[in-house]
Amino acid sequence: MSTVTITTLDPVHTDDRGSITDLINTTDPFHHIGMITFTEGAVRANHWHKLSDQYDYIVEGKVELATKEANNPDAKVETHILNAGDLAHIPKGIIHAYRALEPSSMIDVTTTSREGVGYEEDTIRVDSLFE
Repeated sequence: MSTVTITTLDPVHTDDRGSITDLINTTDPFHHIGMITFTEGAVRANHWHKLSDQYDYIVEGKVELATKEANNPDAKVETHILNAGDLAHIPKGIIHAYRALEPSSMIDVTTTSREGVGYEEDTIRVDSLFE
């Protein structure tokens, strides 16, 4: 069983101006924050990271997340449906792939940078978790 955590986030404060939602409260150092968009049916990722933890917040749409432990030959693929407002924490060592069930966007936060060769050295590509 993987250690992926899915949390539906609620605002910590709401008033007549709108709301504030804390996306991540952790002591993890972050080195990359990006926006990823999906067309309906698009599949992204199909990889795992040796060093980086990843946090993905669904801004809009609906995405299927498939995960599997990378170094466990007996591990089974687990799937999660992520909706707008959901946050997925994917620890290092977990294979992950996304499939957009409708046009979607998410904020992607990682503990390593995507600049230089570091990201590619940390990223192990695999065959699709979606069959």
